[in-house]
Amino acid sequence: MTIRRISEVPLPDREIIELVRHSCVDVPEGSVRLARSFYDNLFEMVPSVRDMFSADIRPQQQRMADALLSVVRHLDDPDEVALQLRRLGRQHQRDLGVKPEHYPYVGRALVRAVSEVSPTWSSSMSSAWVLVYQWVTAHMLAGAEEAAAPPPPARSRSQDPVAAQDPAPARHRSPGRSGERDPYREPGPEQGHYQDPYRDRGPSRYQDPGRGPERPQEQARYQDPDFAQARAAGRGPR
Repeated sequence: MTIRRISEVPLPDREIIELVRHSCVDVPEGSVRLARSFYDNLFEMVPSVRDMFSADIRPQQQRMADALLSVVRHLDDPDEVALQLRRLGRQHQRDLGVKPEHYPYVGRALVRAVSEVSPTWSSSMSSAWVLVYQWVTAHMLAGAEEAAAPPPPARSRSQDPVAAQDPAPARHRSPGRSGERDPYREPGPEQGHYQDPYRDRGPSRYQDPGRGPERPQEQARYQDPDFAQARAAGRGPR
């Protein structure tokens, strides 16, 4: 049985799908008869795959039967079925280690199992099952490839179009100690304004003497009568 890719396998037409459904019409929902026959045939063809499953195969038989009958009954909604098949493919690759070379054996075991449980089996049903199984397998293998693909490499900073842009120019800083804020360039407590670095240091010692000196000892000096007379005569310091 040839395994093909999705681009090579169109969805079988309505007549093919109806033949496949008719072959399963006597398999009641919840029955594991078809699945039991399938695994018996598969393990006979490829004994090595038996180790891929737990010793108690019954839970796996039930899951396989439910999944297969669900696919057959919902092929009228191929997009939804395709998503389900991709999930199954990822799960089989990740949890069971199923490889692409296993799928032809699975197809042959499945067709043989259906022929064993269907009272209306015919050669046309066999051909219909092959076409449907190729479509099913193509989507399961696509999901398996997604699970096996390595994760994309982490993008470095140089590859980040935002981070790769030229950095913003540094703010101008006046010379001084490292980390010292430039009071003329950086905002102070007032929103949107700049601080006067000498604002909180009190009156300047160089202000007009008429407004009063800065230090108490100088205030006493100005109050000395002799000093005042000398200053008025132009002989004292200004």
